[in-house]
Order: sequence, then structure tokens, then C-alpha cells
Amino acid sequence: MILLDCGNSRLKAQQRIDGAIRASFYTRYDAGWPVRLSAWLRQVEAERAAYCSVLDPDRQLLLQTTLTDRFDGAVERFVSMPEALGVVNGYSDAERLGDDRWMALLAAAEIAADDVIVIDAGSAITLDLLRTDGRHLGGAILPGFETSPGRFREIFAYIDFDHPDIAAVDVPGGSTEAAIQLDYGRSSIERLPELVNCWRKAYLPDASLLLTGGDAERVQQLLDLPARQLPDLVLRGVARMARA
Repeated sequence: MILLDCGNSRLKAQQRIDGAIRASFYTRYDAGWPVRLSAWLRQVEAERAAYCSVLDPDRQLLLQTTLTDRFDGAVERFVSMPEALGVVNGYSDAERLGDDRWMALLAAAEIAADDVIVIDAGSAITLDLLRTDGRHLGGAILPGFETSPGRFREIFAYIDFDHPDIAAVDVPGGSTEAAIQLDYGRSSIERLPELVNCWRKAYLPDASLLLTGGDAERVQQLLDLPARQLPDLVLRGVARMARA
């Protein structure tokens, strides 16, 4: 089976056989990414594919075409749901939680033995709180460390940034607007530790940290707290859904 995590700035894929990773693929979204993905898919043995995606419509169409051509329709997309595999979505409109965040939560629920804060640090930084009973308490979305406010708005082009719920508050957001933390006076380097420390104290005092994304190591150094880094956390969630 082929598993894919199609994020805002890069695509990651794995070939898994009997649960073991046999091959991996990575690309950023330049002009040639569909050709490179197609070439890799032809090199690996697999009969079906499963993925999650936060791609814009144009890139999503290219992805779907590439996967359909290779797997003749044996492709499954996993999306955010109100509840799955013992995890309860904390968003009031469950479908609006990013599919990659949902996959990370499903993976975290299987991995973590206690309450956990999941941090995915890429072009956007997302935080999600998950209790041991499977209840998702909501989260936050911040610009990535190297992401300008303008680029952040492009990533979330479907969001009305004048929405009254968008504010730098210390309460976990239960919607995309309420989760967005866009404070022009402070960078994510300043805001991220504030949120983690506040949330651990107010909501999950014994929570462990699970880190993923390209800047996971930078987050680890910034927070200076015990944490586990899992670069393929989202893919683990996709794999868990595929098994189910």
C-alpha cells in the first residue's frame, strides 16, 4: 500500500508492506512534482493508495489524476470526521479541522499513554490538545517560523481574516477562525511557548508532547521540554485509518 500526506508546502509518501516501511518519497510543489510522484509510484509495488490532503483545488486535481492513473481508482482519501477510532473531534464543525491534523490526532491516540499536545510545525504551526479518553479539546494555528503574515493568509485563503473569532487568546479554538493565532506584535517564536505553557497548566498538566513537521527540532529546542519527535505522525494516522 502507498500512504500519502499532502501538506501545504510538501508531499510525503511511503510504501508499506505488512505494516513495514519499504520505501519513501518526498517532494515540494514545484512545477515538476506530479511527474516525480508518478515516476516513483511506477517504481514501487502497490495495489492501492490512501491519503490525506490539504491541497488547493488545482494541486488536488493533479494529485487525483496521478493517483487514479496509477491505481485505476483504488484510492481512498481520509478526511476529518466527528469521531473515529475512539477520538472525538473538538471542532464544532468537524469537517473544517484540517485532515492532516485529524490524522495526527488518530496516530497520537494510538501512540500516547497519557494526555498529549500534538504540534505540527511547517509552513503553519498547529497545536492540538488530546485527552487520554480520546477527547480533542481544540487547538491553535500559528504562522510557521519562516512564514510571513502574507504567506500565512495565502495558505488559508478561504478564511475571512476579519472574522471576530480570530484573536490571540489563550483558549483552545474549536473552529478554524478561533484557532488562528495571528498577533502582529509577536512572532510564533514568542507565542508558541506561551500557549504550550498556558495550556499545560490550565488543561493538561501532565501532557506529553508529540512533535512532527519540518521544524519539529526547532520547536523542541524552543520549548526545552521533554518531547517525542515523529516525522511521519500524519502518515501513521493514515495507516491507522487504512487498517481500520
